[in-house]
Amino acid sequence: MKEIINQIYEIQRKASERNLNLFDRNLERLKYEFENLGYVILIPMHAVFNDADTSIEATIISKKLNKITKVIKPVIYKKENDNLLLLQKGIVIVE
Repeated sequence: MKEIINQIYEIQRKASERNLNLFDRNLERLKYEFENLGYVILIPMHAVFNDADTSIEATIISKKLNKITKVIKPVIYKKENDNLLLLQKGIVIVE
């Protein structure tokens, strides 16, 4: 399932970069359906990077601003019995 989530994120990211909002409603609907299945998808774009955060793997370009400027893969959790299990670490660029 995480492969499907990653592909949907890639479609959303590429559409956003090209200012194609034609698919926004459909992509948000897919995200909603994943959440109903117990998945939590986090896209930490523009967040301040914290090197103690074990849910993210980062390539650090610059330590001046320490902000996440690109998300290559989102953080994916799965809800199970009131617990969140980390299925995939987010892969990000920090500048």
